[in-house]
Amino acid sequence: MDNMLFPERLDRNKVYECGIFSLYTDKVKLPSGYIIEKYHQIHHHHEGVSIVVFNDKDEILMIREMRYTVGHLEWEIPAGGVENGESIEEAARREVMEETGCTVKDLKFLCSQNPSNGMSDQVMHVFGAKVDSEGRIKDTDEVADKVWMPIAEVKELLRNNQTKDGIAILAILFALQFYEY
Repeated sequence: MDNMLFPERLDRNKVYECGIFSLYTDKVKLPSGYIIEKYHQIHHHHEGVSIVVFNDKDEILMIREMRYTVGHLEWEIPAGGVENGESIEEAARREVMEETGCTVKDLKFLCSQNPSNGMSDQVMHVFGAKVDSEGRIKDTDEVADKVWMPIAEVKELLRNNQTKDGIAILAILFALQFYEY
């Protein structure tokens, strides 16, 4: 498998760049020799974190995010970008605090994922944690509400497709399987 051929970038054009990501169109030669003239690729400048927070009542902290892109409120978990000079653990704690007002303990790294690896190099680090203290939501421009939801209700929310957020879906399922809450 190590000697397997991979697609080869022949050329790159920058279409757009900002502090969050860059959009490129690459000319790519596939192992078969076929050339894709415009393969769109999004490069994320920072990695991200997502955190599944449990309490001692077998509940998960869910938030309602105001998502402009899809035009509605979405059930999610705390998540966001890693800032310059910040560890992924520090970013996880900060994101939970900003989006829920909570502090966490027993923060454990669960996995890293590429949520859209066909067109993006975004990396999300998934954590499980237990709530340590509660507070008020700090980022009210983004988060509409927070709710402690019983695990059975969260599973039903996922089963009924009541969230479309792939980052939250994977993190919740992974934490339910591999985090000892």
